[in-house]
Amino acid sequence: MIKKTIRNYRATFILDTRGVEAPVEELTENYTKVIEEISGKVESVKNLGSHDFARKSANGLPSGIFVQYEFTGPATAPEELQEKVRLDRKVNRVMVENA
Repeated sequence: MIKKTIRNYRATFILDTRGVEAPVEELTENYTKVIEEISGKVESVKNLGSHDFARKSANGLPSGIFVQYEFTGPATAPEELQEKVRLDRKVNRVMVENA
């Protein structure tokens, strides 16, 4: 029997909400579902609010909404999560680290 290693992670999303009508809470629920799709279990979600960047990003984004997820998942969770949201226009950046 193979035992999967479960680890604790912290994922920080920087959201680009230009042209998006949905409230941030709805977007956070969508990304909670994405984490659950990769066999993760979300422990907490924190909306850290909007922050200005020190300089504009390559796509001209002057600020972003930061949302932090604390979750547990398999060792492959960081790569799987980044691949799932890679083409999502609402996600400017995502950083996953061991918590």
